[in-house]
Amino acid sequence: MSFLYASMSGMHSPQTYREEARTKGVPEHAIDLALSLALPQAELTPSDKDGGVLVGRYGGLPSLPEGVEWDNGLDLVASVDCAALPQDACNLPLPRDGHLLFFADRTDPDGFALMHDSRSVIHVQAGTPTTERTLPENHFPAFAPHPLYARTFPSLPMTADDAVLPHPEIRRLYDEYELEYLDQRLPQWDESLHLGGYAYSPQDPPIMGSSPEDEKGSWVLLAQAQFDMPDDPGFTACVFWIIQRDELAAGNFAAAGLVSISYH
Repeated sequence: MSFLYASMSGMHSPQTYREEARTKGVPEHAIDLALSLALPQAELTPSDKDGGVLVGRYGGLPSLPEGVEWDNGLDLVASVDCAALPQDACNLPLPRDGHLLFFADRTDPDGFALMHDSRSVIHVQAGTPTTERTLPENHFPAFAPHPLYARTFPSLPMTADDAVLPHPEIRRLYDEYELEYLDQRLPQWDESLHLGGYAYSPQDPPIMGSSPEDEKGSWVLLAQAQFDMPDDPGFTACVFWIIQRDELAAGNFAAAGLVSISYH
């Protein structure tokens, strides 16, 4: 598998970031700036080490309510038990019960693709009767299922992120002191899901800012994942589930968008 390890903005902790930055001669005001931008991000991985909390499942077949179809070519990447997720696991006001199911397209987007599909993120409310679906005809095999355990780490924006790019002084300090590369903790991508925080991308991250025409508020990152492309050996898909703030607050996950980027 070939996963993104360059341009990581991971962080073990604010203290380790500050200590590493000081060894490289970064001034305190630049360190303070970087840490002020940090957001909590929940990293859901197959390992329960270091106090990981069981919060869901990677892959497998989706369990969906009656009347919810699964024939749109999207594959289940992960199912998250919202009640099991610690409240401070990430920076988002996620539902406190039920399950969030994340679906993605595993065909090559040929670089970059934005899909508005009302079924890329589905919230199944607690107590709703569901049935496990069978794999549709001519579908890719489902991702091999396994438990997901959550741990929270601070995340920093990439230089090309909306939190940095539009602000000249922030961008100058980011570039001058290479703030996104300090205390470079490598997030785990293999068979994992990240909730909230900032987007990590081999290209420019998805645009999260709002234009004057937006009425629902700026976009936020719901989740991101990486996986190999079944039809294109050697290519990896980076997928990002995004949603506008007002839609997230209203629990309208049908308004989520799915951004796909592929790289070799």
